[in-house]
Amino acid sequence: MILKRKVLSVAVCFMVIGLIAGLISGCAGDGNGGNGDGDGVETPQYGGELTYAALADPTYFDDVIGPHSSTSGPYQGLWGGDWAKGIAGGYGTHECDWFVRGEINRLEYKTGKIAEDWEIGDDYIEFYLRDGVLWHDKFPCNGREVTADDVVFSIERNMTLDTAYIKRSYSYLAESVEISAPDEDTVRIDCPAEYMAELITLIEYMYIYPRDVIELYGDMNDWERAIGTGAFTLEEYAEGAYLYYERNPNYWQTNPVGPGEGDQLPYLDSIRVLIQPDISTHDALFTTGQIDYTSADYDRAEALKDSCPDANYVRFLDGTVKSVIYMRTDREDKPYNDVRVRQALQLAIDNQQIVDEYFGGEAEVPYWPVYYCKEYAGAYVPPEDLEDEMIEVLPGRSISVLDLFGYDPELARDLLDEAGYSTGFEAEVTYSNAVYITVDLITMIQGMWAEIGVNLTLKPVSASEAISIHFMRSFDDMFVGTFAGVGTYFKGINWQGSGMYNASYVDDPVLNGYRDQMLAAYPDEDEVDQIHAEMLPYLLEQCYVLQHAAHYTYVFWQPWLKNYSGEGVVGYYSGGTWTPYVWIDQDLKEEMLG
Repeated sequence: MILKRKVLSVAVCFMVIGLIAGLISGCAGDGNGGNGDGDGVETPQYGGELTYAALADPTYFDDVIGPHSSTSGPYQGLWGGDWAKGIAGGYGTHECDWFVRGEINRLEYKTGKIAEDWEIGDDYIEFYLRDGVLWHDKFPCNGREVTADDVVFSIERNMTLDTAYIKRSYSYLAESVEISAPDEDTVRIDCPAEYMAELITLIEYMYIYPRDVIELYGDMNDWERAIGTGAFTLEEYAEGAYLYYERNPNYWQTNPVGPGEGDQLPYLDSIRVLIQPDISTHDALFTTGQIDYTSADYDRAEALKDSCPDANYVRFLDGTVKSVIYMRTDREDKPYNDVRVRQALQLAIDNQQIVDEYFGGEAEVPYWPVYYCKEYAGAYVPPEDLEDEMIEVLPGRSISVLDLFGYDPELARDLLDEAGYSTGFEAEVTYSNAVYITVDLITMIQGMWAEIGVNLTLKPVSASEAISIHFMRSFDDMFVGTFAGVGTYFKGINWQGSGMYNASYVDDPVLNGYRDQMLAAYPDEDEVDQIHAEMLPYLLEQCYVLQHAAHYTYVFWQPWLKNYSGEGVVGYYSGGTWTPYVWIDQDLKEEMLG
C-alpha cells in the first residue's frame, strides 16, 4: 500500500462540525478579527510584540535530553498541523479548531514543514525536503540550508540516546528502524509494518536540529544554541524573568489563507514570555493589558469576563492538567482486580455535586480516555449513546454505562457486598500536593467513599516525586495522575502496555484485541475511529480508572490580537504553532490602553 498525504479522507470532520457549537462560547467583545468568524478582519500588519506569561522556566532546550519545553518557537519538525484547515481568522476550512493543546495528531490535518511532501508505504516513509529552509543565522550554522544529513542525524538521536523519549518508551521501534538519505533531498525511514502506526504518530514529536551544533557542543540543551528553522529566534533568556524572541528574517513560510495570503511570515517583530509562577498575577497582567492572551479555569474565567468585557474567549475540553484515579488492578492482594469493586467506587463519586458546587455547573464526565473535540469526534461516544448501552452489574440488575458516572451509593454498597467487602476496606491514594484542584477533589472523594465504608488515607507528595512515581508506576494502592492525550487513542497507551499512562496495570484480552484491530487499520483514520467507538462502552464499563468531573478550559485574548481564535498548538506538540500567523493591531492597542 502507498499512501500519499493528498488523498487522505477528511469526510469525518465535516460530519461533526455542528456538534462543537455547544462547547464554544464567544464573548461580547468588539468582534474585530480573531474571533473565528472573519468579520472585520483587516489587512494584516507587520510589527509589534506578542506578550504572554508562563508559570515556570523551561526545563530543557533539547527534546532528546528531556521533555518538550516551552521553547518550541525556534524549532520545527518534518511536518506539522495545517493552519489553513483550522479557523484561521475565519478563512480556514474549519475542519479543526486547534483548541486542544498539543494533542491533535491526525494525518489528514498535517502539512509539510521542513519536509514539503512525503510518501507512506507498508513498511517505510520517505520525506522530500523543502528547498530553501535555512537554519537561523547564528554560529556555527550561519544561515545554511537544512540537509538530509541533519534530518537523519536528528532522528537517529531520538532512536539511540537513552535520554530520548522514543528510545525509552518505544524501544522496540527504536531498535528496528533504519534511517537513510537516498539523496540530498530525501530521507527514508524503513520500519517493520507492525510498528508503522507508532512511527507515523511520533514523527511530529521529533524536532530537527543542526548536526554541526550538536557535534560542536554535544547537545542543544542551552538557550544560546537554540538554533532551528522556526519563525522566531531566541535572543535573550533571564531565568525567572523572561524569554525574548525576535522575528526570523529568513523564515521560509508564507501565509496560506485569508487577506494576507502570500505574505511572508511571521508578522510579529518579537515575542516576550514572562516567567510568573503566581497564576493570579497572570490575571492581573491580562486585565491591565500587559499580556495579550491567557488561559483560565471556571472561577478565574468568570472574573476575567467581568473585568475584561471587551476580551475574546473560547471554552473547550482538553486533557491539560486533567487527572484520573489509578488502581493496582494487577495485584491479587488488592480489591481492585474485581470489576464490581471498581464500579462501586465509581458509583460512590457524586459527580453532579462536583459539577455543581466546585465547577459552577461547567464540567463533564466521563472524559477518559477521550473527550469530545471536533478533530476526534468519530472516536468519541456521546453521553446519550452511552445511556443506551446496558450492562448487568449484579444478577438481575442492569444499568447503563452512563449510569456508572452518576451517583448511587446504595448500589455501590450492594456491589461491595457481592464482591466480599460488606464492611468496606482500607485504601490509600498518592497524589501531588502542587495542583490545588487535585487536592480539593480527592478530599471531596474521601468523604464520599466513607459513606460506603471505604476509608481513604491521603498521601500527598511533592510535584517532582509525583512525576517520578507516575513514570515508574511505583505506587502501592491508588494514585492520582494525568493521562495520555487524545491523539494517542488508537495506540491504547492509557490502558495497555508498560508505559506510565497505563498506571492501573491493565492487561485485558478484549481491549488488546481492539488495539490490534486499530493498529492494523491505521492509517485509515475513519476506520480506526469506528473501531475505537465500538470499544469505548466496554472500556468504560470496566472502570479501570476512576473519573471525577473534568472542568473546561478557557482561553482569553485581547481585541488587538488579530487572526487568533483561541488556538493552542497547531499540530502535535512539536508541530507549527499559531504565532507566525497572528498580528497586533498596534493602533487599536494604543487607543485601548491610552
